[in-house]
Amino acid sequence: MRGTNAGPPLRVLFLTCHLPYPPASGGRRREYELLRRLGGKVDFDLVAVSKTLVEDRSNAHRLAPMCHSVQVVPASSDGNLRGAQQVRRHACPSLVDTVAELAAAVDLVHVEGFYLMQHVPADCPVPIVLIEQNVEYDLCKQRASVARALPEVFDRMRDYRQTRIAEIEAWRRSDLVGVLTEDDRRAVLSVAPDVRVRLTPDGVGHPSAWADADGTVPDLGGPLLVFVANFAYEPNLDAARYLCSDVLPRIAREVRGVRLALVGTSPPDELRRLAGERDDVIVTGRVPAVEPYLDQADVVVAPLRVGGGVKVKVLEALSRGKAIVATSVAAQGFGADARSSMHNADEPESFAAAAVHLLQSPAERARLEAAALRLAARLPSWDDAAQALHGCYREVTEVAVRPVSESTSVVG
Repeated sequence: MRGTNAGPPLRVLFLTCHLPYPPASGGRRREYELLRRLGGKVDFDLVAVSKTLVEDRSNAHRLAPMCHSVQVVPASSDGNLRGAQQVRRHACPSLVDTVAELAAAVDLVHVEGFYLMQHVPADCPVPIVLIEQNVEYDLCKQRASVARALPEVFDRMRDYRQTRIAEIEAWRRSDLVGVLTEDDRRAVLSVAPDVRVRLTPDGVGHPSAWADADGTVPDLGGPLLVFVANFAYEPNLDAARYLCSDVLPRIAREVRGVRLALVGTSPPDELRRLAGERDDVIVTGRVPAVEPYLDQADVVVAPLRVGGGVKVKVLEALSRGKAIVATSVAAQGFGADARSSMHNADEPESFAAAAVHLLQSPAERARLEAAALRLAARLPSWDDAAQALHGCYREVTEVAVRPVSESTSVVG
């Protein structure tokens, strides 16, 4: 078995739902940081099932220094597909044969998200490491809870049921499931107690600049709230809508001249129109690095109502020493430390009140800024995160035969 201390590096088929470059979203950032650190220890054959095919193919060469090979294939747009929404969105029927061929030449298959397990053959000859950045069926239930129209509730609950079946099946097919938080570890084991589950955390690290920039960042004015997100991701778009419609007007009644900057990739037309119609909302679109925008913020806000795992956007704000107002969803994964390092509020009135208090109280803002830096110093770094993932690879490749108990079907 390859991958021992004396042998050549492991060869890993890394199956993902996007090219991890540019690292302009939380998921891409995580994968980019891990690939960059493990590229010298692991030979990666990366396959991206892309929903942004032209852009991803144009950037594929950027990963050459850290990957043995890179392929970008299109996600299917076949409207006749059935099943969980995430599975349908990431279908690529022609990929199964490609994965089967590659799997015969590698030491293990890394699957980034249960919805990509559809491309891994049932008789995969090597171990499978499945990384779950969220427990996706729990997110489906959260989406149903914030839906306003009854038909939408029904649709989202149907997707919850379909996702739960597919996700648990994927866990059971895997030799090891990696999760980002202790809460997610318990969630997996509660329905699949025989699955081998390990923590593979996100990291706090160096600035995320991925492209040359001229160093010029516009002065956004103030008092300034900043929300960093990939707005192509539906939970982030929901949070932006909620922030603009239910929270910001309450803050504006108390704080003259307050402005909100929505910083990040893929803002839809509705957000751009909103910025054109309102003086208090700024939409930047993709930026080379989020740190200069975080540094300008008086308060960083994370108003997520749907989510799981640990939010890279919150890690980035902590690492810059920012005062943060976050919902309980956005603060997941930080444990009791979150209560003393950021303000938590789940209702629009309390969220707005917390932001107003911080904008009007420099002393409280300074206290939270110092607490954020202390918490960031205790959190795993990206080096720690890479070491944890590499440990998972070593664990499954150094065990020649999976124990019988780990392949036994259980009732969820």
